[in-house]
Amino acid sequence: MNPYTIKQELKKLWFRIPGSKTELLKKQILILIVSFLLAALLFMQGTEQQFLLPGNQIQREPIGGVEKKIPLNVTGISGKKKEEIYVTVSPRLYSKEEADKAFAKLQEKMESLILSEEDSFDGISGNIQLKKIFSPENIKATWSFRPESLWTNQKETPLQDNDKSYTKYRDILEDSGQVHHEYLEKNQILTGTLEVVLSANIHPEEEVEGDEISSFFNENNEITYNSPTYSYALRILPLKLSETEALEMALQNTLQYSNEHTRSRDKLLLPKEIMGHQIHFSEKKNFRYLLIPLLGLFACFLLPLQALEQQKTRQKTRLSSLTLDYAELVSKLVVYLGAGLAIRNSFSEIAKHYNYLVKNCHQESHPLYEELNTLLNQLASNVGEGEAYLNFSKRIALKPYGKLISLIEQNRKNGSKDLSRQLHMEMEEAFSVRKHMAKRLGEEAGTKLLLPLILQLFVIMLMILYPAMQSLH
Repeated sequence: MNPYTIKQELKKLWFRIPGSKTELLKKQILILIVSFLLAALLFMQGTEQQFLLPGNQIQREPIGGVEKKIPLNVTGISGKKKEEIYVTVSPRLYSKEEADKAFAKLQEKMESLILSEEDSFDGISGNIQLKKIFSPENIKATWSFRPESLWTNQKETPLQDNDKSYTKYRDILEDSGQVHHEYLEKNQILTGTLEVVLSANIHPEEEVEGDEISSFFNENNEITYNSPTYSYALRILPLKLSETEALEMALQNTLQYSNEHTRSRDKLLLPKEIMGHQIHFSEKKNFRYLLIPLLGLFACFLLPLQALEQQKTRQKTRLSSLTLDYAELVSKLVVYLGAGLAIRNSFSEIAKHYNYLVKNCHQESHPLYEELNTLLNQLASNVGEGEAYLNFSKRIALKPYGKLISLIEQNRKNGSKDLSRQLHMEMEEAFSVRKHMAKRLGEEAGTKLLLPLILQLFVIMLMILYPAMQSLH
């Protein structure tokens, strides 16, 4: 197909397009502008992320950075064809001289790095931040603590390695840096030495060239370089307690001591005095018995609410039953009236049939037919027919029944001949309402079943997941 034919076909296609040609052209131009802007944005972003520097150099990540792989195109391997390769660029390492300088800088400011502003090596009343690694220097640290002397009322007691107290006070400083000041009494101070060895990965000083590069990959190109052992003299102070806290701690210590040292006796003797304060013990009373009257009061409060809720449920059930039974009542009236019975006799026959089913077939009670029985009883008690029908409508208090009674009263007073046709129309409308109501009740029942289904699904998921989790452990 030549270019002229293509142009003609495009022109035909253009004129076949419905709508405004100008609006379509504007949209096409807008799409092209947006696409070019996005392309320019991506191009600018690509130029900002240039990795290859002048002189065939690539900038490394600083010390402590991450290794990255950079995609590059290389020519000269297979003629002029460009080959794509990925260059692995590792982060920078210290040289030996740089590592020594970094160690010295950390050692000089170690006190401010691991202690809070309120503490110093001469007096530690809080915890110590024994960092495993210092950032951003990327230098690791190995800590150890050695207790040396325990001062009590300015009297020194040296601690030897084989002493029982040495083991106790060696654990006063945990590896995490938490200090157990409660190990010391109020008039005691513990002195000791905190030692740290810093380490960093440095690069080998020897440079490899030529044929030696192939053997270089068989060796480790990183060396772990350690600093000298730096020592810091510490003075750990006792826990600062209020008078109440001090009494509580003294009581706990006394009780623990008494429990451990009197286990050969039948009874544990409780102290009567702690630090000059008389103390008295009493058993903690159980006040759970008060819950029973509270629960009784709560139940009394809920009883009226329960009765009100039950009344609402009964009322709702009654209205649903009356609405569903209305179509059946109208259809039976149409049948009996068509057979030549009067309205009063039709109601009587409907009620007789219902009473027979309840008595002999154990049919469930329906509010509508109970109201029909009341209606017939009023008619038998010489209550006026109009008044009885009006009372029947008021007791049920539903719009369809009010309409039915109006039709019956109109026929009874005016002798309307269209009652049968009107009841037929009412029956069709009643069955339509019954159909929609039955559908709605079915949907409500389905919604109520969702919760049990969800609970069953949860139980099944537990039965499946529990063995899987146990096997993983």
